[in-house]
Amino acid sequence: MEEIEEYRHDLWNEVLELARDRDIYDQEAFFETACEILRDSEAITAYHPAYCRYLMGTNKALAIDGYDQDAFELDESIVVIVCDDKLTMNDQNAPQTIQAAECKKYFNAMQRFFVAAWNGSYQAQAEESSETYEFAQFIKQNRAGIRRARFYFITDREYTGRSDPEAIQIDQYKKEKERQHISWEYHTWDIRRLMEASHATGLAEHMSIELPGGIATVKAPDDMEDMDTYLLFVTGDVLSGWYKKYGSKLMEANVRSFLSMRGKVNKGIRTTICNQPDRFVAYNNGLTATATHVETDGQGRIIRLDDLQIVNGGQTTASIFYTGQKDKTDLSRVIVPVKLVVVHEDMARELVPYISRYTNSQNKVAEADFSSNSEYQIKLEQLSKQALTPPLPGTIQTHWYYERARSQYDSEKNRRDAASRKAFEKTNPSKQRIKMVDAPKYLVCWDGQPQVASLGAQKCFAKFVNQQSANKSAADELNVDFYKQLVCKRIIFDTVYKHIKKAEWFLGAYQANVAEYAVAKYSLDLRRAGLSCDFDAIWRRQSIDAHMLGCLLKAGEQASEVLNDPRRPVQNVSEWAKKDQCWNNLKGKMTCLDAADVEIVMEKPKHAATKRVVKEDEVSAAPEPRHKASNEAVEELPTDNVLVSDWHALTPKSLERLIAFATPKHYLSPKSKSSLETLISGDDLPINENALNNLLKRCLDAGFPLRELQAKPQVPLRPGIDITSEDASVDDRRDFLMSIPEQNWQTIIQWGQKRYMINQEMMAALARLSEGLQLTDRQTVLLWRLGNDMVKRGFPASLFKPRDQR
Repeated sequence: MEEIEEYRHDLWNEVLELARDRDIYDQEAFFETACEILRDSEAITAYHPAYCRYLMGTNKALAIDGYDQDAFELDESIVVIVCDDKLTMNDQNAPQTIQAAECKKYFNAMQRFFVAAWNGSYQAQAEESSETYEFAQFIKQNRAGIRRARFYFITDREYTGRSDPEAIQIDQYKKEKERQHISWEYHTWDIRRLMEASHATGLAEHMSIELPGGIATVKAPDDMEDMDTYLLFVTGDVLSGWYKKYGSKLMEANVRSFLSMRGKVNKGIRTTICNQPDRFVAYNNGLTATATHVETDGQGRIIRLDDLQIVNGGQTTASIFYTGQKDKTDLSRVIVPVKLVVVHEDMARELVPYISRYTNSQNKVAEADFSSNSEYQIKLEQLSKQALTPPLPGTIQTHWYYERARSQYDSEKNRRDAASRKAFEKTNPSKQRIKMVDAPKYLVCWDGQPQVASLGAQKCFAKFVNQQSANKSAADELNVDFYKQLVCKRIIFDTVYKHIKKAEWFLGAYQANVAEYAVAKYSLDLRRAGLSCDFDAIWRRQSIDAHMLGCLLKAGEQASEVLNDPRRPVQNVSEWAKKDQCWNNLKGKMTCLDAADVEIVMEKPKHAATKRVVKEDEVSAAPEPRHKASNEAVEELPTDNVLVSDWHALTPKSLERLIAFATPKHYLSPKSKSSLETLISGDDLPINENALNNLLKRCLDAGFPLRELQAKPQVPLRPGIDITSEDASVDDRRDFLMSIPEQNWQTIIQWGQKRYMINQEMMAALARLSEGLQLTDRQTVLLWRLGNDMVKRGFPASLFKPRDQR
């Protein structure tokens, strides 16, 4: 239990740091952090955020937080991801538990979303500009080729049903539905599984294949300490059954990156299977596979395989499966020769890539072997340890850690004692970690290939490796300056990515695609103008300047116009971003170098907001907003001189938060307590401001965030404005929205949720309204657009009326 508590604490710090760095909600940061673990564990290939909650807690609930669209090309599967709405990591107590019944509710909600997308009922009500709508459309448009649906539920609680045979298993597989011909998979990733995956040094998800009756085999006579080799023959129907159940998880990672198996059935294999199945064993080279353990019976037959990975023959496996599916061929007559190498689990991570490389010597996988053990990757890791950041005021010099193997950073950190671990974290901050699979994205974007970056991390990595393979001296050309420039390109990407979300032109979706195209366009415009980027200046500051950010955001606006162009030939924006034509359209835009400066947002350290549940028939869980209101009554003053000029100007709810913080610490004096109760009740009684300010000082010293004290909004309304006014300023719109009665908003939420018009960002803005906090400019624009859209679809405009206009 102590280990899991320590991991939970470290994970929460990582989530909190990401939330602060990106200025996002803690729930979003947890989603990204957990999905990174799933991606590194090869459970998913990529992930894209897409939020929907509908009637949670009912038998009509729909839910999605994200998806992996790339999985469809790998094994014809659709991946839906949902995070637990009850984020508990900021709780200092022991990890909370979650039972099977609650997990099942989330799985059912994911499945309902999939079915609603499949039959089009979701799209009939959803907002067309949302990512959930486009993903739903993708499901409907490709449903003829979908063979499996994979649902991933992620929680920071510990699942209690691991050893209960009656409960949902960590990984559960169900047979296909006759009507839809789809297999269903349910995967629970609780805090313990996240920990195990993060600390893993072997292969990804543990997978055991039972072989009833067994398979005859011949063991090679070589007596090797770390591996055994077997020769066996598998029938086509058995191999097809494995692929049908486990999909691309059967494929070793390097092979999977280079193979797009959907629909690419080799004509020769297909012809042999259909016309001469008995000759397949003679014509085909067969497979090479690895496992971490085999179990045999008394006759030497293999009856169980653990962690089977096909390292050579993925195309053959997929071809056999698709031929059986499309041609309804009897695969039992197809015999496939298999060389099986059983590698001890402790050595699997190191040896499997080499087995893959040497058994694929005839194809491009070996030619492009830039895996974690390649000279190229090892050189980058070495350079990362040589490059120390400049000594900036108030900081220590640090490294940008290059992680060339899964969990390398955590492994190096966790093997140290407490003191040296802290030193390691200081000189190697987790937010300065560059993962091997992500590095090519920064390089190809800068080199003018955003369409390659938009393919997703794995495919982008594979493309990059293929391009580099032609250069035999690529590793020799690496030096410290190259690594510093790689870091600078990461800084550029991260900065524009963060600021895109705050831009007025941003439509709320495809943030990563916009950032990729923005960086590529800015780099292109520099080259066109005969200019070069001053990477040395970026490295010295560890940040970009205001002019560069202005240019990048102008490029981002141009990219957003191209990506969301209604005339685009590909409906799905994610797919459109992968096309050369999309990049060509952006290249035709005017230069972005004449943009005005945009100041870098320098966020002060602050706590990530906790998830706040907005109840409307238990419709949705919305994160409490992280942005500060612009009319706060309290200023950030030194803690020895904190004064609130007008305690009556603070909202009752913010005062309640102060009481909730102070009570368990016994900070409340009789005078401060009675004064706060007077303010909350609204009674016209005197208060003791000295007692209140003394209380506030003690709470601030103990960690109470000053931003929690918010002022009541002052709303002088401009006459004649209504929800359909197009000429109203942002300030007028904000004042108008904040004066709409709360009961009206409940009706608005209910109507909009039933039509899937309200996304996560809108719910955050609505949560802010319910707290009496001032809306940001972007939240104002979002809710104003929502009101316009709802009125156009028949919602009564009279409900969008402020109190003084009713």
